[in-house]
Amino acid sequence: MANQNSTQYANTQAVPATMNDVCDEHGRVRVRAFDFTQSGAGADGDTVTLCQLPAGTLRIVGVQIINSALGASRVVKVGHTGYTNLSNAAVAASDNAFLANTSVAAAGTINSVLSSKFTNKTGVTVRATITGGTIPDGTTLNGQILYALD
Repeated sequence: MANQNSTQYANTQAVPATMNDVCDEHGRVRVRAFDFTQSGAGADGDTVTLCQLPAGTLRIVGVQIINSALGASRVVKVGHTGYTNLSNAAVAASDNAFLANTSVAAAGTINSVLSSKFTNKTGVTVRATITGGTIPDGTTLNGQILYALD
C-alpha cells in the first residue's frame, strides 16, 4: 500500500522544515456568537449581518445556527460580504462561502463542519441570506462561527 502526506504534515518533514500557518497547527479555536430576531416581516432574499471576523489568516471550522421555524420553503445560506486579502486584492462577496442553502422551514439546529481558510487585511463580515419566501416577524437565528486564528 502506498502512503501520501497531507501538505501540512509534509511541511513538517521537509528539510529545511516549512512552517505551517498558525491556524493550521496549534491554532486556537475562537467563537464569534450572534443572536438575531426579525423585526417586522422580511422579504425573500433579505440578509442578516451576523458578525465580524478579525483580520489575519483564519480557518473557519464550523457554523452552528439554532433557528425558529421560518416557514415552508425557507432556506438560509451563510457567506461574507467580500474583503481585502493580504496581497491587497479585493475578494468578491460570496453568499454561501460557509453554508450552502439549508432548510429553516422548521425550528432546528444546523451544524456545519468545514475547513475554509483565507487571509484578510480588513476583517470579514459574515452575513446570512434567507430565501424561499418572506421572513416572519419575531423569527430567530442564534449561533456561532468557530474559527482558528492563533
